[in-house]
Amino acid sequence: MVNYRCYEHLELGFGSGFIMLEGDNGQGKSALLEAVYLLAIAKASRASSDRELVRWGVRSDPHSYAQVAAQVIESSGVTRLQADFSPLPRSGRNDDQPSENGVDSDELAYQKSFRVNGIGRTASSVVGILNAVMFGAEDLELVHGNPSVRRRYIDILVSQIDDRYLKSLQRYQKVLAQRNRLLKLLRSRSASLDELQFWNEELVSEGAVIMERRARSLASLDEIAAPIHSELSGADERLRLVYRPSVSMESGDDERAIGASFKDALARAIDREIAQGFTSCGPHRDDLSPLIDNVEASAYASRGQSRTIVLAMKLAEAEHLKARRGEEPVLLLDDVLSELDQGRQNLVLNRVETYEQCFVTTADPDVIPAARAPNIRRYRVAAGKVQPLTAPTV
Repeated sequence: MVNYRCYEHLELGFGSGFIMLEGDNGQGKSALLEAVYLLAIAKASRASSDRELVRWGVRSDPHSYAQVAAQVIESSGVTRLQADFSPLPRSGRNDDQPSENGVDSDELAYQKSFRVNGIGRTASSVVGILNAVMFGAEDLELVHGNPSVRRRYIDILVSQIDDRYLKSLQRYQKVLAQRNRLLKLLRSRSASLDELQFWNEELVSEGAVIMERRARSLASLDEIAAPIHSELSGADERLRLVYRPSVSMESGDDERAIGASFKDALARAIDREIAQGFTSCGPHRDDLSPLIDNVEASAYASRGQSRTIVLAMKLAEAEHLKARRGEEPVLLLDDVLSELDQGRQNLVLNRVETYEQCFVTTADPDVIPAARAPNIRRYRVAAGKVQPLTAPTV
């Protein structure tokens, strides 16, 4: 890594196995995991702009750059992934707009680009080369947050194993924007209703692909997550993950049936959508509901219960990826053990240490029982520096 977050320069081979990154908060542990996940999903999980990923001290230098690169070693061979962040010319900046927080800044805007084995690639073509599952404190929003958080969860999962899904998702967003623009024109009587037919057909075509594959993937996750949750919770509770599409559909419906239902929903909603100026149904309005004993978890789950639910979802995601790809994903668990009692900590560790490569961050290294210490690669993270402490003895 070069100039990424708090890291000026870092080159390190972690190897396989259970890797523990220990250190005080704010020292760069989460940034390491974020960098790996960036190469997996072609997006930063905790940044609103690419500029935030560039080391603070160089953001105003027009000759600066940032880079994250890694070698992915699989049974099929070795692949080098690389993400570069380059500053945009100042001429491209709109100086009439205030910077963040309304304060003028000399910091530059940055653009992200990708390479695979040295060859330039689009972001969408990078997704799925490296499979990874990440858990962070912000993932508790999967239970209590708005539907967009849960849609992102399922979109990331399916996109890592299905490039057709990712292409449909990207195309759907573009079509949706065009259709919403046309609805606003129709509201002001500046367009003809006949113009809507093309965008309806495009929306239905891509939307049916998205909804069918979401439903199928969630059905698989539901089966995997339920026993994991029972194991982690230690309680007689049943977790269910239920797909909540905004279009009427039955379990097992294929793309044709879903498309027909979507088309009917758009026809019924046309007057309301013109009045409102936006599309009211489709994959962009879907949701996923975690239920405990058939009750919405968002209505009553405590923070501890929510953490267990999300852990079950994330571990189910890893199992699903492993089954579909035939390769284990990299597990990235950011402060996963805090707020869990010792029994649940051991259950989580029993599961994750079986993976070929698993990163766990903690501010409290004593959270790992001494009996497990010989099997762990430990690293100390402090002020953007990473120092190996131990290697496993077995």
